[in-house]
Amino acid sequence: MHKTVKMCAAALALTGMAGQASAAASSCANQNDMTAIRAAAVQQRLMVAALTCNAIQLYNSFVTSYQKELQASDRSLQNFFRRLNGRTGTADYHAFKTKLANSSSMQSIGDVQAYCDSAKATFDVALGAAKTTLAAFIAGQTTQVDDAYSLCQGRAATIAARSENVPALKPAVEEPKPPVVKQPPVGFVGRALVLKPSARALVLRPLQ
Repeated sequence: MHKTVKMCAAALALTGMAGQASAAASSCANQNDMTAIRAAAVQQRLMVAALTCNAIQLYNSFVTSYQKELQASDRSLQNFFRRLNGRTGTADYHAFKTKLANSSSMQSIGDVQAYCDSAKATFDVALGAAKTTLAAFIAGQTTQVDDAYSLCQGRAATIAARSENVPALKPAVEEPKPPVVKQPPVGFVGRALVLKPSARALVLRPLQ
């Protein structure tokens, strides 16, 4: 009798631990998530620099050089937010990218010379002769989101890693997209960008 009770208690404890690990995995970021989060921050900072610092050619080179990796990283970022919240994940992803861009814009306004000098140094590293992979480049950068999410540990890390291969369920009612900010498309990674002057303002167009 006592043995049966102990076995049941042990089973319940293991079930509880598994549940806690699953909950932790849904609220933490694994290493791949962190790379995607930090890559988004770097790209948004460089996108703002393209406009603010007359660095359009450098930004175009950055996007074309890392195009496939940027696209894969952006998909990972979307999956991360969908894992955090299946209902609002897509909207959260767009909001996150918008906040990054707006934050970078405010930084450039605060001290444009320092911002442009920092961006130029980042471009030099990204496009230098020692260029390797996007992940390796991002690992050497300091971003505004380095401490935004806790890194998954132990069993939670294993569960989070496995969840990357599970397609996210779409909500029954599609979430509305956040308002578009008056700047380059947030998170645009498909093609390089070029700015062409018009009568009223600079118009952002994708390269053909």
